[in-house]
Amino acid sequence: MLSVRANPEVSLKNIVVATDFSPASELALDHAMSIARHYDSKILLLHALAPAPPPQPGLEVQSRGRHESLEDAEQKLMAEAGKCADIECERRLLVGTAVEVVDQILALDHIDLIVVGTHGTRGFRKLLIGSAADRIFHHVRCPVLVIGPSVPREKAAWNPKRILLATDLQSDEARAVEYATTIAEEHNARLALLHVTMPSRPPYPQDSEAIIAPYFQSRLRELVSYRARGDYPAETRVEFDYDPVVAIIKVLIEETIDLLILSVHPKEPWTSHFSHNAHRIVAEAPCPALIVQREL
Repeated sequence: MLSVRANPEVSLKNIVVATDFSPASELALDHAMSIARHYDSKILLLHALAPAPPPQPGLEVQSRGRHESLEDAEQKLMAEAGKCADIECERRLLVGTAVEVVDQILALDHIDLIVVGTHGTRGFRKLLIGSAADRIFHHVRCPVLVIGPSVPREKAAWNPKRILLATDLQSDEARAVEYATTIAEEHNARLALLHVTMPSRPPYPQDSEAIIAPYFQSRLRELVSYRARGDYPAETRVEFDYDPVVAIIKVLIEETIDLLILSVHPKEPWTSHFSHNAHRIVAEAPCPALIVQREL
């Protein structure tokens, strides 16, 4: 049976914001600032700069250009930090490859939330693909709020009134449930739990689905019934589709969801979540996605 253990109350007091100075990163910072004002949080604003190639003999201009790049990055980072006038904000410039930057982020202490945008074509966009993505989602212990390219700017206010937790019901969802229910309680929000499963085969697909749906709805209700602080009223929804991404995006749009919550398993590749590419959900979701790591 799927286990759900009680967890301490959610705290988002220390927020890391990854920026590459793109419009997506600006929107991510807007979201982070709204969250920081709600929780009276501190923001650590990070920018990743790719390492310069080894200088060639006689090419002093290359070294000077590198210095100017660092200076330019510092100025841009200072300008971004200036937007956080009413929020405690520290800025930090990181130098390294995507994986090296991930390791530097993971080495930081007391992180409660990482916020990143995905429009950009450089910098922190690389954190969401390939080995860097697998590394961060395998090792990070805090949730990651991803602002995808389909998220409109007006959704930057942290006041989610419709929250969707999508689950494959495969392992411990305690942390994702705790974040979903606690945020829902704080905002008096409507909470829905969604599971997507394969359609039934002929000759009686509708009859089979009528039997299967109540079973999965019961399992979804179990998720919130084990909470230490008691049940939180949550709707349950079971969708039948060969492509879970399509089904999830459909529900997000139909229900005008403000916040999507997903969980990833630290032992599974980021791209295998829900038996499909999890980054497809992030890329197509019309709302922010809170990615929470499952318990081992």
